[in-house]
Formats: sequence, C-alpha cells, structure tokens
Amino acid sequence: MSTVAVAALLIASMLAVGTAATVDDFRGLAARRGLVVSAVVINVVLVPGLAVVLVTAAGLRPEVALGVLLAAAAPGGGTGALLTLHARGDLAISAALQVLLAPIGLVAVPLWATVAGHEVIPSGTAGPLLIGGGLLGQVAPLAVGMWLRRSRPETAARAHRIARRVADVLLAGLVLYFVTTGVGRLPQVGWAAVAVIALLVIAALTPVAVAWLGGPAERRAVAMTTGVRNLTLGLFFADAASPTVVLTVLAYGLIMYAVCVPAAFAARGWPARTRES
Repeated sequence: MSTVAVAALLIASMLAVGTAATVDDFRGLAARRGLVVSAVVINVVLVPGLAVVLVTAAGLRPEVALGVLLAAAAPGGGTGALLTLHARGDLAISAALQVLLAPIGLVAVPLWATVAGHEVIPSGTAGPLLIGGGLLGQVAPLAVGMWLRRSRPETAARAHRIARRVADVLLAGLVLYFVTTGVGRLPQVGWAAVAVIALLVIAALTPVAVAWLGGPAERRAVAMTTGVRNLTLGLFFADAASPTVVLTVLAYGLIMYAVCVPAAFAARGWPARTRES
C-alpha cells in the first residue's frame, strides 16, 4: 500500500469537508456544548474502549485485534455527514463534529493502540513527524477549504466536487487493490473478528436512541457520525503495520457500511418530533 496514496486521501477528504463547513457550524455547536462533549466522549472514549474489551474477550490474534482497534478508535469518518443527510438528521451538527473529531483522531488512535499494547508510531524523530505530518495534512486543507467557502463560494463549490471525487476514487482504488490482492488472506481475519466488528458498529449507532442527546434529528446526526469511523485515518496508521492489519481495517469498513447505510435510510422514516423524553 502506498503511503503517498493514503496521505493524498486524507488531504482530499479534509478539503471536501472544509469546503462544506462554515464558521456558523462551529458557532452553532458552541451553543450546544453538552451535545458536543457527549459526542466527543462517545467517539473518542466509549467506542474504542468497547473495542479493547471485545477484542480481548474474543481472544483475537494481535494483528487482527490491532486492525479492529485502529478502525474503532478513528472518529470523524468522511461519509458521516452524507449518511446524516439521508437519515434526515441535523447536517450542521454532523459536519461540524466531523471537522472536530478528525484531528482529535490523530492523537486518539495511537493512544488507544498504546493502551492495548501496540505501537503504531515509529520511534525517534519519525514518530513526531508522522503525527505532525498527519495533522498538517488534515488541518491545512480544512483551513483552505473553509477560507474558500467563506471568501469564494463558487470556487469552493467546484473544489468540493473535485475533492470528493478524488477522495472517492482514491478510497475505492485502495479498497479494490487490497481486496483483489488480499482475498486469499481473508480467513486471517476470522469470524470472531467479524462478529466483534458487527457488535461495535451496532453499538456505535445506539446514540439514535439516547433521548438526552436531544431531538431525533440531533440524535441521528450523532449516531451516523459515530457509526462511520474514519477508515482513511485507520489505514494511515495500519500502513506502518502489516497486510493483515490493513485487511482487518478494510473488513471493518465493509461491515460498517453494510450496517450504517441501511440504518440511515431506515432512520428517515422514524417520527421526527422536536424533542422526546
């Protein structure tokens, strides 16, 4: 797998997010600090914490366990806002949370890997360079995209379409490459890992039923944003590990979309009262 391709995917994804985000999105979140804190805790603490418990209880092999953990610990997936739109959730909340969670993931992913006994950051100066480069690769295109959206909306709209297409092509190409070259290694993931991944994805969608998060639209936004993990970020760290780790991250992504896409379309038919007790 090419590190350059993964880095390009990160940049394209964050540029697409930036050209769709506005300062008002963040201002709106500031007025709902409780929702923001809850969403961050769910994404950064609860989901990866549950992943550690489940991979340990299932006795998964170290490389498979690491792949599951890297995906589960990576918040802010690029299609969370899209599924929120299909679920008729609060798109502003989802987009802003995606922008907030993606950079946090650069710290959260290696931290959770360390907690589980894995090292995904190279020693010496290579480690800080990896984190710094990843952070720059997300923050810089995000800032450029938001600046374009604010000062040159027409240019931002064109940049958004191009960035989304580039990101989609890169991700599809990477997935296709590893499916075609790694299909013989699929048994290495194992049914126990598939079951663990399915449980994690379902658990990540449970905020849709948590009344104190707000109304149905708000809960759908948190659920979709949480259910869609940042597969690109997971692959960014998995690339330094092994093909089995990468394969497991991709398996997580396939199961994730198999569950989240139908859930998004099912959620749109639920009652949409302003607030439920």
